[in-house]
Amino acid sequence: MKFLTSTLVLFSLFFTVNALAIEKKHHRDISKIVSAFKLQDKQAVAALISYPLKRQYPVPMIDNAAQLVSRFEQVFDEQLIQLIADSSLENDWSVVGWRGVMFGNGELWLDEDGKIKRVNYQSEKEKELKQQLIVSQKKTLHSSIRAYKQPILEWKTAKFQIRVDDLGSDNYRYASWSINKSQSEKPDLVLTGGKLEFDGSGGNHQYSFAKGKYLYLCYVNVLGKSDSAPGFLEVFKGKKQLLSADVLEVLSH
Repeated sequence: MKFLTSTLVLFSLFFTVNALAIEKKHHRDISKIVSAFKLQDKQAVAALISYPLKRQYPVPMIDNAAQLVSRFEQVFDEQLIQLIADSSLENDWSVVGWRGVMFGNGELWLDEDGKIKRVNYQSEKEKELKQQLIVSQKKTLHSSIRAYKQPILEWKTAKFQIRVDDLGSDNYRYASWSINKSQSEKPDLVLTGGKLEFDGSGGNHQYSFAKGKYLYLCYVNVLGKSDSAPGFLEVFKGKKQLLSADVLEVLSH
């Protein structure tokens, strides 16, 4: 009995020490980030990013540290810098299971190596750039799909090119072409009345489009495992699945 009790105590201590070690690791990673923002050290912040850093489409992603430094004020304005610099380890940062470490209400997410993998925040400068790019992009599309509030995603699967646009008032539009066509051509399929649904607090979500007995789903994998596809397309007829295709190339999302 004494042996069993001692074993249980040692077992408990092992996991307690291990949990503390993990907690200390998060503290070290977060402290580095907070310190870099307090100093407003662009180079130090750039070294703490996991690239590529995605931005809201159609703003191009940031591929490396040099690009982050040159676009620093576009991504991190004074408001966000101050929020991070003044943040508290206990009150403003939290571990959200396998999804990683979250700052605030999801403005930042850290990966398993303690680097910033997502910045879910948009400064006024970036909002202005986004609108300029949307105006330019509309000119390249087929006339039948130029009217929309903002673009949501552009994907390529093995056989299809897909885009989803926000038409406003929670109404999303799906348009698709065969893989070799251009978006300046008329889409092969257009569906409207799409709905957005979130899967938990990590950011994963899907757009669903119904047409009679058919259902089209575009699932966006924001916080997945390292080997997860960035998204996938599924098509159902009733309960029967007709298609399940991984996204092979993300033109944007």
